[in-house]
Amino acid sequence: MTTTTDRTRPRILDRLTDPLTGRARDRIERVEDKVRAAVQHELDAVGLSMRTRAVRIRPSAIAFGVAALLTVTAIALFALAAVVALSHVVTLWLSALLVGAALVLLAAGAAAWGRAMLPAGNPIIPVPLSTHPAEELVHPWAD
Repeated sequence: MTTTTDRTRPRILDRLTDPLTGRARDRIERVEDKVRAAVQHELDAVGLSMRTRAVRIRPSAIAFGVAALLTVTAIALFALAAVVALSHVVTLWLSALLVGAALVLLAAGAAAWGRAMLPAGNPIIPVPLSTHPAEELVHPWAD
């Protein structure tokens, strides 16, 4: 007893479908190659653009990094100078405590100002009302 899965397909169908299948497979492979080449071309162009920009920006980025490092060092030296100057009036540990507290208050003030400068308004974006066509239909049994 043979089932439908045991039977082989008629040879006439194979003769008709094999050339079509081969051509379709070739065309699909060509399209895949074209898409792959286009994507690779775009990736190469973006990579080249990024490398070119990085080379142009590198001296400025290094200069900004050095400026930031020197600024932090200068602020630390100013704080140290304030501690030393205040230590002539009070003891050294008290002058360090006072300068540290002043710097913390300055940082808190800057944070409060930054928070106040945030845009006002509701940060939650409202969801628009749905205009789905199915919601406009009236149920046939509704009175």
